[in-house]
This record gives sequence, structure tokens and C-alpha cells, in this order.
Amino acid sequence: MNAHGALTLRTHETNATYHVVEYAHEGLRERLAGLPTGAPVTMELTRAGARGNGWRADGVYLRNDAAEDAAAGG
Repeated sequence: MNAHGALTLRTHETNATYHVVEYAHEGLRERLAGLPTGAPVTMELTRAGARGNGWRADGVYLRNDAAEDAAAGG
């Protein structure tokens, strides 16, 4: 995550990149900010705006969690 709160994700399968520029809530942003670079996650994303490659993080599932949904606040 950069100093502006944006996060770049890369898919393992295709190396496609997604630029996360919005978050469903502050707790989700804080949780993602605390992860080390390269941490494996599964994320729920929706497009942020109509143009470009900007996305909103709606949920995150950490691979070492028991499918905990950060979008539910925790």
C-alpha cells in the first residue's frame, strides 16, 4: 500500500494487476495496510468509477484465516 492508501494486486494465475483505490470501510483498509508485501489473499472487488483500472475492496479473505470476511468488519 502506498502513502495515498492505494494498493496494487496481482493475480497468481495470469499476472493481471488491479489498483485498489477505495475500501468498503476503514477497518478493511487498515487490515490490508498491515499485511506484508506479497501476502496471499483472496479479495472481493468492484469497479471504482467507469474508467481505468481502479477498484474498491469489498472484502478480503486471508489464506491463513478460516475464511474470515473482513468486509463484515473483522
